[in-house]
Amino acid sequence: MKKSGLLVIFLLLVHLNFAQIPKNLVIEGNRIWIREYPKTGKVVFTLDEGSLCKVLEKGEEQIIRGNQDFWYKIEYEEKVGWVFGSQSNIKQKASINNFQPFLDYFLQKNVYENNLNQLIYSKSKIITGYIHPEIGISRLYNPGVACVKYNFEYNDNIGAGSYKSKIPDNLNNYFAQQSPAGGFCDESQSQDGIYYTTVDALPTFANTDDEGNYFSEEIAIPEKYKDELIVVVNILDKGWISRIMYFMIADEQWWLVLIDDCDCSA
Repeated sequence: MKKSGLLVIFLLLVHLNFAQIPKNLVIEGNRIWIREYPKTGKVVFTLDEGSLCKVLEKGEEQIIRGNQDFWYKIEYEEKVGWVFGSQSNIKQKASINNFQPFLDYFLQKNVYENNLNQLIYSKSKIITGYIHPEIGISRLYNPGVACVKYNFEYNDNIGAGSYKSKIPDNLNNYFAQQSPAGGFCDESQSQDGIYYTTVDALPTFANTDDEGNYFSEEIAIPEKYKDELIVVVNILDKGWISRIMYFMIADEQWWLVLIDDCDCSA
């Protein structure tokens, strides 16, 4: 290829790279740290919600607290520094491609060494940021032979499935974007680990009519979120599924929407 052709390709790539960099960003959150340089640079100033900044440069990608995003060099009122993209309006949108780092952080912070159900019931600040204000959080469990829904309104049903989860010593940070083979009513031969896969809908639960007859009912999701992506997570520990959780995208973020504590007798 002639040098002129290589130069054209180089200039095109440079143009595309600059085209991907937004001219401005808006800070989301208060007292957001602006660093001298990405990752470990000292904090040179802070910004609050709504601060409009000029973007000077797009830096490298990193995962911080489960958020996978880029660093941006910004200018605000003649001050210059670096901000992590997840703390701005140009943060990466939630997708199946960035679900794993989010899930890993969620498990470390909310599940391992914690009683997840109790955190939800007590409205702990540890978990409330993962529960959508309109969609809410539901739990399925089976007090008898049927799998029913419980919305964490009362304390009488907290007991079942509300154990404190320990960090499994045999998961070895293994994540698989698929479902394990068995592990619910029969022991699985799959490798222990965290399994996640997309599903078409949340599971149904049993409800009763005025005459005491059971019928299957869907978990209510606001109409504007019904077409969003849903992911089911299975934790396989020592050949058995120890926890099932459902997450979904809403408003471009991941949210915990359902804990399934039903066992195979349901």
